[in-house]
Amino acid sequence: MKPLIYLTFVIFNFLVLNFIPFTRVYGIGLEFGIYGYELFLKENQNTKPLEVPNWDFHNQRWGQVFRNDAYLNRSSGESGFVGLKDKNNRNQIHWNLDVQLTTGPETGLRNYYLGKNHFLGYQSKLFFLGVGRREHLFSPKSFSTQYDGGEGLFLEIKPESNLTFQFMIWDFYSGSLLLSKDQFHGLLRTESSSEFLTSEKKNEGFSRSHHRRHSFGIHYGESNSLRLGFHYLELGGFGPNTKDHPSETKKNSADGDSLFSGNFGFGIQFETLSFAFDFLWCKGSDRTRSQIAEKPGTIPIAGEAIQIGTELKLGEFKIRSSHFLSDTAETNQNHQIVKEGYVSMGTHPSQTPYLSQIFRMFPSAAVTESGYEKNFALIEGRAFGYLTELVLSYQYQQVIVKLIGNYFVPYHQNGLLDGRIHFQKRQFEKFFVAEGMLEVALKSEEGFELGVGLSQLYLPESMGISSNFGYVYGRYQI
Repeated sequence: MKPLIYLTFVIFNFLVLNFIPFTRVYGIGLEFGIYGYELFLKENQNTKPLEVPNWDFHNQRWGQVFRNDAYLNRSSGESGFVGLKDKNNRNQIHWNLDVQLTTGPETGLRNYYLGKNHFLGYQSKLFFLGVGRREHLFSPKSFSTQYDGGEGLFLEIKPESNLTFQFMIWDFYSGSLLLSKDQFHGLLRTESSSEFLTSEKKNEGFSRSHHRRHSFGIHYGESNSLRLGFHYLELGGFGPNTKDHPSETKKNSADGDSLFSGNFGFGIQFETLSFAFDFLWCKGSDRTRSQIAEKPGTIPIAGEAIQIGTELKLGEFKIRSSHFLSDTAETNQNHQIVKEGYVSMGTHPSQTPYLSQIFRMFPSAAVTESGYEKNFALIEGRAFGYLTELVLSYQYQQVIVKLIGNYFVPYHQNGLLDGRIHFQKRQFEKFFVAEGMLEVALKSEEGFELGVGLSQLYLPESMGISSNFGYVYGRYQI
C-alpha cells in the first residue's frame, strides 16, 4: 500500500466515522502556520590552504560560482502550511490524525508531511492494531528532537501497564520526514536543484522512494525505562551507494543489499535530573564492484554507535546535553574499504538549522529519504564522527527562550581505519563544524505561537566561508 493510498484510507475512514450517528460529537483541530526566512552565505578572502579536501563547496557543479561571487547564496522567502489534527476514539476505534499540507514544491517543501503519529486502529484490552505512521516507542531518547517511526501496518501488545511490545509488520520506510526537520532543507542550491535538473526530472516532482522495513521493539517502565529494538531494511537499489552492481540489479530488480540494526538503552529520571544511554549497532551488506572495496562484489556493513543524554531542571531553567559517537569504516593498507561503519535511520539527531537541514550533516552513514548515503562533504555529509548538542532553555509564563549549540567533528579519513569507536582527540580531524542558535517564542495555551530564531555558522578560517540565518514564524491552532 503506497503512502498516499493509506493516507487517503485513514482520512476516508475518519470522515465516515464522523457521519455515523453516535451520541457524542467530535471536532477536528486545524493548524495554520507560516515561516519567513533569510540566509546569507558568503566567501571570505582567505590565503590559507584548505586542510581537508571535499569539506567545502567545490565538489558541487556550481563551485566556480562560489569562487567568483562575493555571495554564494542569499535566500529570502516564506512558506506556509495548513495542518489537520485530531486524536480521539469511538468505541474501540482509535485514531490520531496529524498531517500538514504545505505551499508546495516551489518553496522547496513537499506537498504534505505526516506528524510523528498519524494512524487509525482497533483497540482491545490486550492489543492495538493500526495502519498509518506510528512512532517507535523503543527509539533512542538522548536527543530530544530525534525521531523514527513506521509507515504502514503495526501491532502493539500491552500485557501490563508499563510493558509494551511493538511490531512494525510492514513499514514503507522513506526517511521518517517531518515538516520541522525539512522546512529549510531546500534553501541552498545543490546538484539536484531545479537549475540543474532536466525537464524529465523536473516532471518527477518530489516522488518518494519507499523500501520495506520490519521492526520490533520492547519498552518497559515509565520514568525509569528500558528499551530494545530491531530493524530489518531491504536496501535493494535504495540510494546512490546501492546501485553499483548492474548484473544483480538487472536480474533481480535490486541487488539484494540489506541492513539489520538494533538498539539497547535505558533512561533514569529523578525530580531534577534525567539520564539516557543507548548503544546502537548494525550489520548488512553493500554489494559493489567498486575499486575502493577490498573484495569487489560486496562490502560488509558492521558498525556501532553510542548516544548519551542528560537533562537538568532548575526551576524554569532546563539544561540538556546530548552526545552521539559512531565508529569508523575499516580499511586496509591500500586504503580500500574492508568494512563499512555504523548506518543510522530516522531524522537528523540535532535541531539547529545548518547541521540538521541546510547542510544536513549526519554523524554517520545514513538511510534517509534519498536512500543509503555515504558522503564526506560539507553539504549532505554522511561522515563518521562525534556530534554534541547543548540546549539551555528558560520559560517565563508564556515566553520561551532557547540557546542551542551544536558541534560536529569527523574522524580522520587518511591512513588506516580500524572500524572502532575512538575517544582520543588525535583520531579526529583538526577542523570542526559548529552552530550557535537563539530562539525566542511566545506561546499561549489558546494555540497561538509566534517566534524568531537567529543562527550563526562557525567553520575553520581555512574554509573561507561565513554564514548566518534568521527566521520568524507564526502558528495558530483552532
